[in-house]
Amino acid sequence: MALITEKPVKVFDLSQIGRGCLIWGRHSTWAEGKTGIVTSAAEDQLVVQYYPYTGNLKDYFTIPVQEAAAGEWEIRWSSRLEEIHMYGTATEDSRTETEDVADGT
Repeated sequence: MALITEKPVKVFDLSQIGRGCLIWGRHSTWAEGKTGIVTSAAEDQLVVQYYPYTGNLKDYFTIPVQEAAAGEWEIRWSSRLEEIHMYGTATEDSRTETEDVADGT
């Protein structure tokens, strides 16, 4: 019997998203999403800093890869605002809106 076994795990593709990317995220329990900047990107978690509109404060939220893979997050991100990528439970309306923004219309 082997002491150590290999098994596949879900991880964020850091070639697609990383520190400095603009991001919009909405957890399935939130009424509205939040817009921010990825301040830390690891294979198991993204940390997003956002402005909460209460004075000079900044706040953050984390997106664990397990929750994203389980469909608990809707995520839109862009590194240069030339193309907006989507992941998660987006509705048809938001897909169309995102495609319009990406096309520049």
